[in-house]
Amino acid sequence: MSKKKHRNKYCQQRPVNIPIHGIRISLPPELTFPGRSSKIEMRAIAESVMRSKAKRAEDHTQLKAGGELDPELLKILASIATNAWRAERRIVDPDTNEPKGDMKLLYRDVNAIRKALELLGVKTIDPTGRAYDSGMALKVISFEPTPGLSKEEIKETIKPSVIWQNCLIQMGEVIVGTPQTTKDQKGE
Repeated sequence: MSKKKHRNKYCQQRPVNIPIHGIRISLPPELTFPGRSSKIEMRAIAESVMRSKAKRAEDHTQLKAGGELDPELLKILASIATNAWRAERRIVDPDTNEPKGDMKLLYRDVNAIRKALELLGVKTIDPTGRAYDSGMALKVISFEPTPGLSKEEIKETIKPSVIWQNCLIQMGEVIVGTPQTTKDQKGE
């Protein structure tokens, strides 16, 4: 038989329509097999694929059981909050607490981002200037002897702590200033 005359009987079939959750899926004939049982198997496979894709989409966009968000989404929220905090620090003059020069428009935009995060329950905490206690949920990058201190104090915040609905989702990173010892003061 020549190739033109010989045609696979499966290629001559029409596409198979499989109804799944109110949607009709049309599969090409080469993906289907003749007979009723194969249609049932294909339908089961298609339903399984649709359920797994829907589940993955739900996991990333909705709350999990117990009111928890997907950990990846929490990391993204913490990153957005941290970067908005950093931008605000660069825009605002620390002495006057007002935007520097012509940064007022940019300050409003960054402030709007921070307020939107607060509506979601995301808060940033900058502990700079507070007394340091070793029990604080902070990662200390370094301890630096600082003149004029009588007790340990958080000298600088590298990364703020980020809280979502009263749960810590990002531990802050700080530099702690320590009182100078007598050796440091004498220069020995």
